[in-house]
Amino acid sequence: MTVDEFKSELLKYDVEIIYNQHLLAGEVWILQNLYGDKWHVKYDELKLFISDKLSVHFNDISIAGSAKFGFSINPYKSFKVFNNNSDIDIIIVSQKLFYRFWSAYRRDSYAEIRTESFDKVTLSIFRKYLSADYLDKSNEDYVLWVKQTEGFEKDLQARFLIDNAIHYRIFESWDSAKDYYIHGLKRLKERLEDA
Repeated sequence: MTVDEFKSELLKYDVEIIYNQHLLAGEVWILQNLYGDKWHVKYDELKLFISDKLSVHFNDISIAGSAKFGFSINPYKSFKVFNNNSDIDIIIVSQKLFYRFWSAYRRDSYAEIRTESFDKVTLSIFRKYLSADYLDKSNEDYVLWVKQTEGFEKDLQARFLIDNAIHYRIFESWDSAKDYYIHGLKRLKERLEDA
């Protein structure tokens, strides 16, 4: 799908249709570029790899963002084309991991000096998603996570011929993921309508 085709569909259809048909379902641009018609086989292998490494169910993993489409659907990135500096955005849905990191952030919140990321973290927790990016590096849960995922990104990159950095967001549920992406799609649609 091209940027123009995506814009046309976004303006024509309800954002929930776009979310279901193009974000949850549909092709994965980066894997199509790497593997052609066999992309879906590699996608299953990639999800199995992540599932095994992070102890998350296969069906609770999805590629999103510019790696999914070939361009960004972030309302503030103006359909920026995927490039060597782009991250591979991975959706992880895991109530267990979400609450594990929520507890870790909660403990970090008692620090005397709050980090610059405190507002970002509290907003994301309220919206029921987060990542380990902003945890204090001495946090016990962070240290355990680093041990569990040691080599994960490099192994994934080498195995699937991906040079880009891997970024994942952990959602408490698929409803939380849907809310997050629907919100972004609504803002993107509003910007297109106002243009």
